[in-house]
Amino acid sequence: MKVNFNVYFKDFDGSVLLIDKKPQCMGVIVSQCLFNGTGFRPSGNIQTDNERKLHAYSLCMRIMGSDVDVDLTSEDAVLIKEAVTGLTPGCYSQIVKQIEG
Repeated sequence: MKVNFNVYFKDFDGSVLLIDKKPQCMGVIVSQCLFNGTGFRPSGNIQTDNERKLHAYSLCMRIMGSDVDVDLTSEDAVLIKEAVTGLTPGCYSQIVKQIEG
């Protein structure tokens, strides 16, 4: 599936979400979450967890380096959804909606 992450988050009133008067780009936030990995739950298997970290980093770089739609696998989509679980409900929902179309 192709997903465009080069969009701005919308605030509760439909306006562009601003933080410190700067619009918040979905691709940047998704990439930060993938890079930080704070949303990932440990599986108990260090090899599996390390492979997921490498996958997350690779996906982060693909999203950050793209100014066009990013081609995602279903595994990529699951990883992104897990990575962004710590975001606000509004931002999390917009990302899921963007992925699922």
